[in-house]
Amino acid sequence: YSDRQRVKTGTRKPFILIGAVALAPCSYFLFVPHEGVSIAYFTFWYMAFYLALTVFIIPYLAWANEFTETSEDKTLVFSMMGVVGALGGMLFYMLPLLPFFDTTEVTPEILKISVFLGVLFLVPGIILALKVVPDGPAHVPLATGPEDAVMTPFQQVKELGAGLFNNKAFVIYLAAFMSLGIGIGMWIGLFFIFVDIFLHLGAEFAELNMWGMIMGAVAIPVWYKLAIRWGKRRTWLIGMALYIVVFLGTGLLQPGAEGFSALFALNMLMTFATGSMGVVASPMLCDVIDYGRLKDGAERSAVYFAIQGFLTKVQLAIGGALGFIIVGWFGFDMQATEQTEWSLVGLRLSVAWVPLFFVLVAMVLIAKMPLTEARMKIIRRKLKMRDERQQSSASNTTSASVATSTSSAVFTSD
Repeated sequence: YSDRQRVKTGTRKPFILIGAVALAPCSYFLFVPHEGVSIAYFTFWYMAFYLALTVFIIPYLAWANEFTETSEDKTLVFSMMGVVGALGGMLFYMLPLLPFFDTTEVTPEILKISVFLGVLFLVPGIILALKVVPDGPAHVPLATGPEDAVMTPFQQVKELGAGLFNNKAFVIYLAAFMSLGIGIGMWIGLFFIFVDIFLHLGAEFAELNMWGMIMGAVAIPVWYKLAIRWGKRRTWLIGMALYIVVFLGTGLLQPGAEGFSALFALNMLMTFATGSMGVVASPMLCDVIDYGRLKDGAERSAVYFAIQGFLTKVQLAIGGALGFIIVGWFGFDMQATEQTEWSLVGLRLSVAWVPLFFVLVAMVLIAKMPLTEARMKIIRRKLKMRDERQQSSASNTTSASVATSTSSAVFTSD
């Protein structure tokens, strides 16, 4: 729907506004529930919250691709979005540490204050963005077949699937994104268990996360500069190489307090490496989107970002589930006071060695990515020229139609 709105009106802003407005009450009722709420209450507001977030975030990401023209601009915008997102997360975790709260835990009071602060930041930000940020140049779809209005839903889905999977760059990107995400999902899903049960350092886990979020915010400007200097593909490969170092190091950790320093360093390196994905993944998807539009002329920016958003959740779920399946096969028992040697082998395998394999697969795929910075400059130049021709043709057609109508009116009058 967002893509169709873009084609018809040249803007995605109504969807962004609707999603943002809906987020405020949904956030309040979900995170500040009244006493004795039911399963139905939680389910409704949980679903409503994520529906509002989806209505907002998909056209929002597609918009970021459209008002930016060059790879450098796209990388800058998505990098800034990552920095601000990390700062928002830091603010949330810093709230309980303020001196006028009785505890450092995330209490219902903290959640309530967070909701009001979130709305306080969101409202002026949305107003400013909708007023100041342009929509970007309008795209006129190529006339390649029957209009959507006369197509059945099945035909529309079939056409959409064909358009997506005929984009070979998207297929490669999708496979790499999924493989990397599954590897990271395995590490994330089992990292706390590994730290708590195997390393016996669970009490330090909150501190690890706090410093990790700080590192995540600091890392993004570094990765941005590397992406501008060396290009997105090479930069992402460097980030993946750091993941390999993290997984190798995790697999070699030993229990005991003396292992905290090594664990701290690995966690910091992990969050630093994750910054590469935050900076490069979405701009690289923008390249894939522009390449697909050059091939078939269709406007599908929001669809691409919707698929990426969906797969971000799926890959973490698959990674976490796969990790637990593997440790289960090796007889790992969460309730046991002592683990067998064989079960600890399974834990190391799930949190380190298998994730390493998935990252290596992703590296091979990204290395094969055909959309270099130089090629994207050519693609975007061709797109700009084609859009200008399409707009000129549409303008001439409109002028001719007006002229014909005027002549007809004069003839009838005479």
